[in-house]
Amino acid sequence: MTPSAIDDLDSHRSGSASAAGGLDRLRHGTPAPSGEPHRHHVGTVGLDQHRRVLAAVRGDAEEIVGALADLRSLRAAIDDAERDLLAAARRRGVSWNRVAAALGLRSRQAAEQRAARLGEQAAATDDRDCQHCVDTAPVAALRAAARSAAARMAADPPWDGTRPRAALVRTGLTAAADAPAGALYSLVKHAVDDLDTVDLDGRPVLLRVAVAELRRAYRAATPGAGTGVHAG
Repeated sequence: MTPSAIDDLDSHRSGSASAAGGLDRLRHGTPAPSGEPHRHHVGTVGLDQHRRVLAAVRGDAEEIVGALADLRSLRAAIDDAERDLLAAARRRGVSWNRVAAALGLRSRQAAEQRAARLGEQAAATDDRDCQHCVDTAPVAALRAAARSAAARMAADPPWDGTRPRAALVRTGLTAAADAPAGALYSLVKHAVDDLDTVDLDGRPVLLRVAVAELRRAYRAATPGAGTGVHAG
């Protein structure tokens, strides 16, 4: 077995604790540990529910309707597991190209967009253990602007090679979208500073619009503007 194959096997076995735990809970339908964000869907769904959904095809109208409702939980559980695995893969140094191939996607950009979509979906549907739930209006606007700008950058294939710090801007904004308010502001501040070194001429119009909105939201959320955002 080559060193690369050994590393791949180790990556598959190890991953991250959260990814392994999420998949194990998905298989057995065991509860998610308390305090683990964005995991309550996984903790309530197991193979028994999957079997009930499949069996409902031969059931009566009530069973069919119930199974259709259960599909939402099953999809959410799969999305949770996929999001955890994507994060674990990136922490282990797996390239976006390899992730795309594993998911049956055509490009690394498609894989990045899928990861971003899963993150946005979790943020939009999670109603507890969620930093977003306590955001003030300016912080919420800053968070949305960071997420939008990161998504536009990920959708622009040449972006990462535009300037040495372009990729860092994108990854920083991606992290900022789900960070607590203080860390969100700090990450966006670094991104805005780095964007001053990036030539946006020739970039897609929607990307430039997203960057302009990010800068506007950053100025509105700057301490002293009456937002209550602090770096701590």
